[in-house]
Amino acid sequence: MRGIASRRKVGLVAIPRERSEVPERLARIWCRTLKVDSVDIHDDFFGLGGNSLSAIRVSMLAAKEFHVDVPVADLIADSLFSCMVERIRTALRHAESRELAITSTGTEV
Repeated sequence: MRGIASRRKVGLVAIPRERSEVPERLARIWCRTLKVDSVDIHDDFFGLGGNSLSAIRVSMLAAKEFHVDVPVADLIADSLFSCMVERIRTALRHAESRELAITSTGTEV
C-alpha cells in the first residue's frame, strides 16, 4: 500500500511542478542554441536566427530535458516559443495521465 501512495504522490506533485517550469527550462535551451541573451514568450525561433539544424538540436535537447517527444516538424511548422511551451505542457499532461493510469492499475495502459 505504501508503494502505491508514494508513486501517486510523485505523479501528482512532481510532474505538474515540471510543467510550471517549462518556459524557463525551454528558454535556457533556446538561448544556448541560438546564442541569444533572452527569449520572450512571443519570440519566433527563426526570427531569432534559428535554422533547420538548430531546430533539430532544440528538439533533441527539449526531448532530453522534459522526457517527452518533441518533434522537430512541430517547431518548424509553428516556431513561436509560446507554441513550443504549450506542446511540451500537453505532452507532459499526457505522460502524467499515462503514469497515473499505470500506477492505479499496476499495468501499462
